[in-house]
This record gives sequence, C-alpha cells and structure tokens, in this order.
Amino acid sequence: MSKITNRKRLKFHKDYLYLNRNTIMDKHPDHVYDSLVRCLKPDHIHQYPDLWETYCKLSKYLNVPENQILITRGVEGAIRQVFDTINVENKNVGITLPGYAMYSVYAESRNSNVISVKGKYPDCNITVDQIKEIVPKIEVLFLDNPKSHIPSYFDHDELYDIIKYCEKHSVIVFLDEVYVGWEAESYLPNLSKHDNLIIARSFSKIGFPSIKSGWLVANENLKRRLEATRDSYELDFFACKAVEFLIENDEYISNLKKKLLDTKRHWISTFSKNKKIKVYDSKNYVLRLYSLDQALIERIHNMLYDQKIVVGLVDKFNLVFSVVNDKKVEKIIFKAICEE
Repeated sequence: MSKITNRKRLKFHKDYLYLNRNTIMDKHPDHVYDSLVRCLKPDHIHQYPDLWETYCKLSKYLNVPENQILITRGVEGAIRQVFDTINVENKNVGITLPGYAMYSVYAESRNSNVISVKGKYPDCNITVDQIKEIVPKIEVLFLDNPKSHIPSYFDHDELYDIIKYCEKHSVIVFLDEVYVGWEAESYLPNLSKHDNLIIARSFSKIGFPSIKSGWLVANENLKRRLEATRDSYELDFFACKAVEFLIENDEYISNLKKKLLDTKRHWISTFSKNKKIKVYDSKNYVLRLYSLDQALIERIHNMLYDQKIVVGLVDKFNLVFSVVNDKKVEKIIFKAICEE
C-alpha cells in the first residue's frame, strides 16, 4: 500500500518577488503573450486536444523519431511516468543530493527505498565512483545533470561511463536535463548508444513553467513500455500550442538566455567584491552564496525579505536565488550583499 506524504501547499503573495523558485522571473514582452493567446481557437475549447502536430514539431526540434518521444506534464510528469511503469515497490532507487525533491516524494508514494549519494556543502562534488558504489543495489538511477544551484556536473564521457555501468547491472537511468541548454549541452545525441536511458526535459526553466509541458525520450522499446501508462491526453490544448510556439520561436529563447547569462556574469563579478562570500555558479541562471559568517547570510536574507524579495535559505551558510533582469531589484540585492 502506498504511503502519502503530507506536503503543504504554500501561499504566495502577489507583491513579493520570489527568486527562490528556480525559475526565470523576468516578464516576457507583450507580443509573446499576445502570440500565445492567438494560438487558441474557439474549436479548441470544446474538443479534446490533438497532439499529433505537437509530436511532429517536437520530433523535428529534437531530431528524434516520434516513436521515441513521450510528451509529459513537465519533467515531474516524466518522473511520475517512470514510477507508474516500472515496479519499484519495496525496491531501491538511487538519487544524488542535493537534488530534485520529487524523486524521493514519488519513491515514498510507491514504497520504494531511496539510496542517495550526497555531495557535501559548500562544493557538493559527486564522483562517478561514488555513483557506481550504489548501482548494484538499485533498480533506477535518477540523475539531474546539471543541477539547479550546484556547480558539480558530469560531462558526456562521465555520463557514458555511468550509464554503461548501470546497463551491466540492469539499472534504468533517468537523466533529468531540465537545466540543459544554458551552459550545458544535452546528452541526447548519444541516446542510440544506450538501451537503459530515459532523457527528460521541459520548457519550465526557460520562463514558461505554468504550461507544465515536457517530454521524455528513450529507445523505441523502452518508450513503448512507458507509454502504456500515459494519460489519455498528455497536455491540454493551450499547452500544446504553447509548446509549438516555443519551438517555432527558438531565436527568442536564445536571446532571452544570452541576456540573462550576461546579467549573471555581472552579478558574480559584483558579489565577489565581498571577500566574506564565495559565489557558486551553476550551468544556468541560479546562483548560490556561501559564507562561514552566519550573521552575514542571515542579514542578507532578512534585508531582501524586508524589500519583499524572497531568496532560498538552504542552511545557515548558503543562500540560493535566480538572476533577474531588473535594475531596481539588482540595486537592492547588491546593497544587501556588498555593504559591510
């Protein structure tokens, strides 16, 4: 019988800026919203969604055959798909920490045991050998690469080594690439080398989390197995059209990324002027500040909160937040971090 985790639903205040949610907080220009609205037609309201066109466009976008793609409700939907398909009840699954919390949530709901490889703050480095130690004990390895606020990252040679080692032990690898596309390249071109690999991505981390659209890719046999438990309609009509719009406007997404990454480098340079703080860069738009001065971390957190800016307090030595292109916000954050 499945266990149910008591998860509180958080209340968010409209006049606060939440930089602790690992998503882009920059507002899109009006023409983007207008274009998305125009994607919807009256017929879309009273009909079930037809995903065929979405699959075709996604196949071309990824350069992967349609029969290897399964559209999901974000990467979380892909995780759920794996747990719905692969019997891991009373068995072990592997994760790396710090990492995405939903791996453990779904594992608990299926009475699975979680075996974790833990990176220690501040560097949080995890090695290939550490992962190999747990592989003989598990059924599925959930690997988020790159991670949200951790610089540790497995390159393609290391991933190949891990996945092939898992294959020897009949372990399926779920490679979460939700943060790929910023400063890390996808492992997708190597998919054909593996029979035990699932790669999952979404549009959530490029500023469109509310459409909850993602996909997983696997070899045809594994994908067919996963598809057996999919929902009747993977997405609603609006999400389908939003995915198609984003695929067709890749240049806009590329410019958005470039602008935010330029801002990130500027922030890193400025924050580094405070010698009591070490800035940890990740391969996306999320930064982490580390300091042994607990009072300094607390002061920064509280000063920003007083200005209705919410950042993530990982522990008493670490702050995490997303970069944002807003000069007013930037000034407040700079003052909180850089003034002695």
